[in-house]
Amino acid sequence: MKIVAATASMLTCIAAAIAVADATPPDTKAAEKAARVRELTKTFRNGFANVRFKLKTLPDGTKPNISSNYRCPGCGSQNMHVSSDFIEKNIPCLVEGFVIAENKVLVQDLHLRPQWVAGIEVVSADGSVVPASPCLMYPDEEAILLETKAPLHGAKPIVFDGNATNGPSLFHFVEDFDGRTQAGLRDVNYSFRHQPSGDADWCSATPNTLVVDSSNRAVSVQMKLDRRLEDVVPENPSKWRSEPADARETRTAALEKTLATSFLPVYLHIDEEKKRETFGRIIYSFGHRDSSELAGDVDAVGLALPDGEVLIPLNLGSGKVAALDKMEATLQDGKKVSLEFVGAFSEYGMFLLRFADGRTPEGVTPAKFSVASAESVFGRTAYSATPKNLNGHTRLTLAPRTIRGFRRVRDGAVAPSAASDDEGAFLVLDSGEILAIGSHARIGGERWNSRTAVPGAVLAKLVASRAFDPEFAVRKGKARIRVAWIGVETQPMTKELAREKNAQGFLSDEIGSGSLVSKVYAGTPAAKAGVKEGDVLLWVRKATGERRERLETRDTGGFAMDTSDLFDRIPFSMLDKFGAPTPWPQVEGGVNEMFTKLGIGTKVVLAWISDGEKKESEIVLEQAPVHYRTAKRIRNRTLGLVAADLTFEVRAYLKLGEDAPGVVITKMQDGSPAAVAGLRPFEVITSVNGENVLSARNFAEMIRGKKDLTFSVRRLDATRIVRMQIKN
Repeated sequence: MKIVAATASMLTCIAAAIAVADATPPDTKAAEKAARVRELTKTFRNGFANVRFKLKTLPDGTKPNISSNYRCPGCGSQNMHVSSDFIEKNIPCLVEGFVIAENKVLVQDLHLRPQWVAGIEVVSADGSVVPASPCLMYPDEEAILLETKAPLHGAKPIVFDGNATNGPSLFHFVEDFDGRTQAGLRDVNYSFRHQPSGDADWCSATPNTLVVDSSNRAVSVQMKLDRRLEDVVPENPSKWRSEPADARETRTAALEKTLATSFLPVYLHIDEEKKRETFGRIIYSFGHRDSSELAGDVDAVGLALPDGEVLIPLNLGSGKVAALDKMEATLQDGKKVSLEFVGAFSEYGMFLLRFADGRTPEGVTPAKFSVASAESVFGRTAYSATPKNLNGHTRLTLAPRTIRGFRRVRDGAVAPSAASDDEGAFLVLDSGEILAIGSHARIGGERWNSRTAVPGAVLAKLVASRAFDPEFAVRKGKARIRVAWIGVETQPMTKELAREKNAQGFLSDEIGSGSLVSKVYAGTPAAKAGVKEGDVLLWVRKATGERRERLETRDTGGFAMDTSDLFDRIPFSMLDKFGAPTPWPQVEGGVNEMFTKLGIGTKVVLAWISDGEKKESEIVLEQAPVHYRTAKRIRNRTLGLVAADLTFEVRAYLKLGEDAPGVVITKMQDGSPAAVAGLRPFEVITSVNGENVLSARNFAEMIRGKKDLTFSVRRLDATRIVRMQIKN
C-alpha cells in the first residue's frame, strides 16, 4: 500500500509540476531547461562511462542472441538484436554505464552468457580504457555491476542521495557515442499499458538514464525498459536486490542440461515422387508453391511429451505429411527408435508423433506446457531455446530473456513479447515449462507460411483435444495426391482481358492478377454458386477468417511451347526428364493450389467478377475427382509404354464424350516396339483389333499374349491406324 500511495503521490506531483511548467512562456521554459542541462552535464559528466562488450562465436558456430537495448557502434541508434557482422568484424556492443565507485560501474544487463563474451572494456571520461568483469547482478533491475581491473582515471563517482525527494524526479538521458557526450533533460514520462487479462498495469521508460530530482541530486539509475506500475518509484541502487554474477549462468547451464533430454533429433523420410516443372500449355500459379511436393529427407527436432508422444513444430504441408514413410528418433545413447504418425495441427504448423511401442524411452524427459497467466510471469526470467538436429545429435542453446510484455497472436491467445516467432524456437521458463513455441501458421487469419508464436497454454489444449486436421495424414500411393477444388479451369489475366470483362477496378496494378474462368464443370461448387465461363476469380478466404488470398494464375512466359512440339520435336528422354508435361491443364495447379492449402471440406468465401459486378458466395471445397495424375495406370514392358484411364480433364481437352472409349499413353520407352511403330505420349488408343478399349485394365487384358496388334489411335482431333507385330 505504501508503494502504491507513493506512486500516486509522485504522479500527482509530476502532473502539478508539468501544469506549472506549461504556464511558463515557451522561450523562458527552453532557456531554463538548457541552463539546467549545462549544470547537470557539468555535475555528472565524469560519472558516465562507455562500456564495450566484445562478442565471439563458439566453436560449434553458435552466435550470441541479444534481446536488450544496446547502442549500435555504426550509427549510434538503439538496437535489440546483435548483427552477425559485429562478431565477424570484432565490433563491440556499446552501452552507457554509471560510475558509482572508482572501480565500479553500473551497466545494463544484455542477457549475455559468459561463453559469448570475449571481453568487457570501460572507457572513462578522459578516454582511458580499462578491462572489466561482472561482480554482481541485479535481476529485478536488469543491471550488472562491473569491477574494473584498475581505478578509472578522471572518473567522478555518482553519489546517490537517499534524501533527494525535493520535487518531481527527472531523467537525465545520456548518449556517449564516438567521443561526444550529449545530455538531454526530460520529465518523468512513463507509457502506461494494461495487461491482456486486465489484472495488472505496467509501464515503459527510457533505459540507461540517471534519475535526478529538481535540486539536481542523483536519486537512482533507470536500467529496466518495462516495469510494473507499483515499481515506478526510483530507489537507491544500494538497496537493489543482488546476487553473484555467475548465479544466472549456473541456473542456465543446469536448465540447458535438463532440457536437452526433452528435445529429440528426429529423422523423417518423405517417399514421394518429385513433382517436376511443366511447360507447354500448362497453367499454374507462381505464388504459394507447395514445397511439400518435393521428395527428400528432413532432420527435425521433436519435443517429448507425456504418454510417449513427440511434438514436431514443423510445417511440412499436407503433401509431405501424406508421404511420410519412415520416422525415427535418435536417443542420447545413439539408439534409433521408430515413431508413428498421430495427427497434425495444421493451423499451427505442427504435428504429433508417438513412439511405436507407446512408451517414452528411458533417459527421455517429457516436457510440460506452462498454463501460467500473463501477470504471473511478467518480469520473470525466461530462456529462448533453439534446438538443432546435427546428424542425429541435439545441440541446444539457451539465451536468457526478461518477459516485459505480451501481445495477442492468433485466435485471441496471448503470447509473451519475448517469444520468438521463428519456426522451432521455444520460450522456456526457469522451471523448464514451455511458455511458447514459434511456428509457421497455415492460411486463415494469417498469410500462408506466416510466422506466429503459439502460447504453451494453447498447445496444451490442442494436444488434449486431439483436434487434428483430417487432410494432414499419412497415405499410401496415389491416395497421397488429394486436390481441393471448386470445379473450374482458369487462365491468366491480361490488361486487355480485364478491360473486356470490366474488372480493372477490382484487380491490382500487377499484370496477371486474378484468374479468368475458362471452364466450369457441371455439379461442382463453382457451378452451384453461379460462377460461369468468362468470369474473373478475385480472392478466397476462410469463412471463419479475415485474411484474403488472391486467386492468381500465371503463364509460364518464355518457357511456353506449342503443343505440337510435345509430339514431334521433343525426344522421349527429354519428355521424361521434364516429367512428361501434359497439353491439358494440371488439376493440381492453378487456383487449386490455394484451395488445396485451405483443405478439402473447408467452408470458404469466394469472390469473383461477373459481367462487371462483384459477387461473393460461401462454398465448401470438395475433393477433385480422379484426374490424370491419379488415374489407374498399367505398364506393359513388352510394348514399352504406360497407359492410363481417360479422366474428365483429358476428355474435356480432347473433346471426348463421357462414354468415349480409350486409354491415354502417359509414358514411352525409347526404342520400344510402341515407339518404333510411331506411338507418342498423350495419344489415345481407342480400340485394339477392332474392339473398343474401356479402361487401362481392359487394355492390358486385350493385348496380353497377342502377337499381331492393330490400334486405332487418336492424336488431338485426328485418328489413324497403327499396326505392330510382337516378337518373342
